[in-house]
Amino acid sequence: MLTFTRGLTTGSRLFAPDKYYKITRYAKPLSKVSYKAGDVIPADRKVSIPPNKRHYPLYEYETMFFKSQNRGLYGGLQRTSSRTCSESGNKNLRSHKPNIVSSSIYSEILDKVFKVKVSTRVLKTISKEGGLDNYLLKDKPARIKTMGKVAWRIKYDIMKKLESDSLPVIEGKRIYLAYKGHNVYVGKNKLLSYLFEYAKRDTYEPITESQFLATNSWKDIKEVCQDLEKYSFDFKQVSV
Repeated sequence: MLTFTRGLTTGSRLFAPDKYYKITRYAKPLSKVSYKAGDVIPADRKVSIPPNKRHYPLYEYETMFFKSQNRGLYGGLQRTSSRTCSESGNKNLRSHKPNIVSSSIYSEILDKVFKVKVSTRVLKTISKEGGLDNYLLKDKPARIKTMGKVAWRIKYDIMKKLESDSLPVIEGKRIYLAYKGHNVYVGKNKLLSYLFEYAKRDTYEPITESQFLATNSWKDIKEVCQDLEKYSFDFKQVSV
């Protein structure tokens, strides 16, 4: 026999209801199946290859209802409904939207101001946490489920900035990669510009920079250095 006490059940099985069950249950389905070169794609599955690499990782809790919360910091607040009853007994359904305001929020790590739609409850939470950065970097499951798509991308930019700031510094220059005795202090985009000059020289047909980036921008900085090494590139001009 099960007895209910404050939303919990005691007996042979214990469980607690998910506060944000709508977000977790009705989230936009994402395919986590990854294919490699040479794999056979099933005939009943349509796979589209994106022209460019995604700048941000996929967000698992993108909601399919009240989609405006994907475009701001709503903190999981949703549209609710209630019924009004007149003196004659007629009942009408009405909806209640969360209190949303447009606000400019400053990020200390990115040194940037974001103008987003945010709920007043989230504004209080940001003030309590000590800023936007602390609010987004918190790793509680409820925070990740309710932050929304916009906050997910801002959090990714903050984490990338923290990662770049943690790189070593030699002779006043930030080192991005230690490659075969060379401490490379330039980023991937600069190395791709060097690689584009070699690729443009070796191709039979003319190639534009956009066409080159469409096929090479997905590479990481180490793979770009490996391609430059094939052309006997002098790494002394980009290393210390």
